[in-house]
Amino acid sequence: MGLFVGILVIAIGLPVFGILSRKVSDGQLWRTGMAIWFVGSPAVLGLGGWLIYRSL
Repeated sequence: MGLFVGILVIAIGLPVFGILSRKVSDGQLWRTGMAIWFVGSPAVLGLGGWLIYRSL
């Protein structure tokens, strides 16, 4: 179960953060968009990796 959830978190979370950061980074908020990507993507990878690790 944890393996499946971990893969889902990574597979869904990364594209969502990518799309969200692109939407926000248009215009003057480009720093906010970059911050969302640089903080959010490692967090999603860490959470998904931890869930996968716990299930093994």
